[in-house]
Amino acid sequence: MTPVEDAGWKLLSDLIQTQFGLLFDGGRRDILDTRVRSRVRDLGLDSLREYYLYLRFHQDREAELGRLVSLITNNETYFFRETNQFNILVRHVLPPLKPTLKERPLKVLCAGCSSGEEAYSLVIALQNAGFESAGITWEIEAHDVDSQQIAKGREAVYDQSSLRACDPETRRRYFKSVDGRFQLKERHRQGVRFFETNLVAPKRILSRGVYDVVLCRNMLIYFTQPAFSSVIDLFAQSLRPGGYLMLGHSESLLDRNTPFTPVVVDGGVVYRKLPIPAAA
Repeated sequence: MTPVEDAGWKLLSDLIQTQFGLLFDGGRRDILDTRVRSRVRDLGLDSLREYYLYLRFHQDREAELGRLVSLITNNETYFFRETNQFNILVRHVLPPLKPTLKERPLKVLCAGCSSGEEAYSLVIALQNAGFESAGITWEIEAHDVDSQQIAKGREAVYDQSSLRACDPETRRRYFKSVDGRFQLKERHRQGVRFFETNLVAPKRILSRGVYDVVLCRNMLIYFTQPAFSSVIDLFAQSLRPGGYLMLGHSESLLDRNTPFTPVVVDGGVVYRKLPIPAAA
């Protein structure tokens, strides 16, 4: 890049970090450049600096920020991904809560839910583990910063790639064919509410209550360190004392000072929010 292009790149990447907490360095710089250049051309602009100025000052800047986040976020997801964590949840994390869940719904947050495959996989896991037949209900709140992905989640119609871990019997059991795509059956969508929010925004909206479990898998690996810490603090505020945070295999709190303690279960690591100390 020329010095002028480098300056434009710096302005744009700094804006993305501030707005969304996402880091594009090393090889990810090329990913961002490839995705953004086509949008720059579509707008009739000549440089990344002009695009940055558009995002800052144009009358359509808010709408364009929405388009930008659709370009730069990684929406790689599919049904029944990393199923060992669902097994840990239904076999170890949730059983001690069953007495209290007779009186209230289980509350779970799926953070960075993309198009909803994780949230719906959780519903199926709960049903298959007998929670539904035991009279336990749930409220699974699934959010993403990308409004387009939220719309897909609400529609619950998926392409072949989202069902890559499903054998023919699983597809038949949980989905119905619609014009060459796969629609999740209605009963496996119960208790899921989608909403759009930006976890690093100053006035971020996350919860109407407190959660028993937060799933945030394979999202924080793309965040800057300040954004990572801020989001972990937000999750801690939103969880009940003793609640659990479940991260992806490439994410860890082991070297961080947080309100969570690691718990090793069935070969996996989950993080439990420390209970409130008893009064002296």
